[in-house]
Amino acid sequence: MSTLQGCHRNQQRKMDWIKSLLVLIFISGCSLTGSAVLEGPFLVTNVVDGDTLDLNNTLRIRFSGINTPETGECYYQEAKEKLSELTLNKNVILETDISDEGKYGRKLRYVYVDDLLVNAYLVENGYAKVYDKYKDDTRKYAELKQLEASAKLKKLGVWSCQVESCLFVSSVNSDKFHTPSCKYAKKILEKNKICHSSEPSDKEFSGC
Repeated sequence: MSTLQGCHRNQQRKMDWIKSLLVLIFISGCSLTGSAVLEGPFLVTNVVDGDTLDLNNTLRIRFSGINTPETGECYYQEAKEKLSELTLNKNVILETDISDEGKYGRKLRYVYVDDLLVNAYLVENGYAKVYDKYKDDTRKYAELKQLEASAKLKKLGVWSCQVESCLFVSSVNSDKFHTPSCKYAKKILEKNKICHSSEPSDKEFSGC
């Protein structure tokens, strides 16, 4: 066997080994560079709110890079209904982001229905805002910000909501109203806080 033939065979074995390694990486859902990994398909069994859903594998998914209105806030119901329309009882493909989980243990993912990136759709149509707080942890941040700028310019969805003067605040977990400066109001988590522009009844007011 000539030196040239031997060299060719060694090169072929090396290429075969590299191909096998790449297949193994794909199957195991890993990446040498930490790039995005696709998962699924999974069936959506429940929509929690505008940016959170449950899958048939018992995982709870938090849409990465975006934030929709909380309970009681303007456009909350519309965002939840739109997400239900797009995903409920449908198969979705998930794409990982820089971080795997959020602080509440929910998986952070980009969610696809067929070829539609739902995260982007919600931002583009005013159902969600980009979560600027986690921009360094959001792979598609620049893309989402472009879509947000367009929705904001058109005053779509959440961008059409009037900013209310917050005379009193309450929690989603209580029927008691407080003034914004009250020590009890300051203990309410931002995600649970509801802003009220009208005065409560004597029964509703906490006295602080």
